[in-house]
Amino acid sequence: MKNSFLVILVLCFYTSLTAQSKRAEILKLNHLIEGVEIKQNEAHSFETKLEYNTYYTINVMQEGIDLVVSVMDSEGKVRAEVDSPNGMFGPEKILFTPEKTGQFKIIVKPLDENTNSKAGKYKIEIQKVSKNLKKIPVKDLLADFNLLQNAYYETRVGLWYNSRTQFDSICNLQKNKITAPMNALKFYRILAPVVAFTKEGHSNIKISDETIAYLKQSGTYLPFGVKILDKKVFIINDLPGFKLKGLILSKINGETIDSIMEKMLAIEPADGFNLTSKYRWIEGSFSKYYARYFPQSKVFKLELTDPKTGEKITYENLPAYNSKDFGNLNAEIIKSIPNYRYKKASGFSIDLSASTAVITVNTFNLGSYTNKRKGFQTFLEKVFDTISDKKIKNLIIDIRKNEGGEQGMEDQFLSFLINQEYKKYKYVEIPGFTYSFLEFTNYHNQKENLIKELKEDFYLANDGRYLNIEGHYTGQKPNSRNFKGNIYFLISGLTFSGGSEFAALAKNNTNTKFIGEETGGGYYGNSSGSFLSFTLPNSKITGRIPLCKFVVEPKKDIAIPFGRGVLPDFEIQTSIEDYLSGFDTEMEFVKKLIEKNKS
Repeated sequence: MKNSFLVILVLCFYTSLTAQSKRAEILKLNHLIEGVEIKQNEAHSFETKLEYNTYYTINVMQEGIDLVVSVMDSEGKVRAEVDSPNGMFGPEKILFTPEKTGQFKIIVKPLDENTNSKAGKYKIEIQKVSKNLKKIPVKDLLADFNLLQNAYYETRVGLWYNSRTQFDSICNLQKNKITAPMNALKFYRILAPVVAFTKEGHSNIKISDETIAYLKQSGTYLPFGVKILDKKVFIINDLPGFKLKGLILSKINGETIDSIMEKMLAIEPADGFNLTSKYRWIEGSFSKYYARYFPQSKVFKLELTDPKTGEKITYENLPAYNSKDFGNLNAEIIKSIPNYRYKKASGFSIDLSASTAVITVNTFNLGSYTNKRKGFQTFLEKVFDTISDKKIKNLIIDIRKNEGGEQGMEDQFLSFLINQEYKKYKYVEIPGFTYSFLEFTNYHNQKENLIKELKEDFYLANDGRYLNIEGHYTGQKPNSRNFKGNIYFLISGLTFSGGSEFAALAKNNTNTKFIGEETGGGYYGNSSGSFLSFTLPNSKITGRIPLCKFVVEPKKDIAIPFGRGVLPDFEIQTSIEDYLSGFDTEMEFVKKLIEKNKS
């Protein structure tokens, strides 16, 4: 559910186009080509000359068909490709800079899926991105601010965990900072705290293409990654001439880490009053956030503490990295940390001596499973057949990295854990079928399509609310293979959206024990499902607004504070030493707990 704009770099040769090529024409800078018709099994090719050390945006607006857009060099290699999760309407966008000047092809073709439309239209344009950030007039900044503020009021985003007075207050506070022309990066710094104040983890805001290009060309980055444990920020890599790994950050360029973290926490959205998801997302983007919010610097002064000895360490001239070098460094950091990211969507193992099975499900993303929902079902059936055959008594379910995916996959999994039917949601609600700001979203000129999509699941109730149609968004019946032994869930701040909802449903309908840290997603539900992706017309800042409010049916005897995630029965957090070495503290804890319960 929490999805982002996806750009895939492909390093292999693009040997052939399986689809029939229908077009081959020149695509000129700043020349919009509209009303292009395309059908399944076709591929359109546009040729253009791109210059080294220059950034370009390639915009393809889908009109009734889901498209894949790619950039191919003169040797036939695909250098960038995108298929955003926005269906058959809205933009497919690539920000691209070539490694050398030359001729390139822009390939547009329909997504090869049965659910895609057989035919549709699109428009395409390529633009050069300025190397400098231009200032935007105050009246235009205020227009963008008011547009987003009113969009939130109209969709009621921000009013689940805040009163209207509270939300007015943050809006007025930030709006009053717009007193002079400013560039899109500075304006982003004003808007981001408003987005975070919605307390909706599925809300987001992104810097403009112009700002991305500026930071890629001129930005300076802290040359390290971090891990946040017990509110302390640890550095997780060394640099030539600088021993940093495992040290605690105290100050950067004279500013305390508490002050820096306070600013970052204020711009990272989360469900309700949750903090664990904020820490996990911030640690994955720490250097990028710092580059956006703090002055550019060629060198950094770091003040650090050795957690073992308490020794204070200062480095005066830590060199800043540019965007490309930081990207390469970050890739190396990720490789060096065991289990930094998951490699497989799911996994299964058995320890017969302990009569314990481990099921790991890292995502509910349909595309991660062969044959999608059917493939996930097949995986579960095989796993639980094996568990039954081996007469396994203990089951560990690891969803620490599961940030959600497709609606309903959590119910597929839960059906193997329950012994009776359950009520999934109290209700699911949307603010309405249409909205006044659609011209600035992916549903520009597609109002009727949005209404049609929403009416498939919702209706106007007698009390004036727009609620889910009976039978929609319901759970599943117990599976005949359902597990009857002891269940243990491993959870974390990255357990979000559908992953967190799965944990909440298990909390309500099984005798599961939870180990780890509070889930990043809310126990009482979340706003997600359908989204409106917006582009503010003057600053070109983008983001998304969730429309569907999913309210989970809570269990009466479970005391979880409103606005919090699923709380662990055993709160366990790794040490920096164990994290860096790859030792799984939480998994070892639950295995010892099982052994203890046996005796």
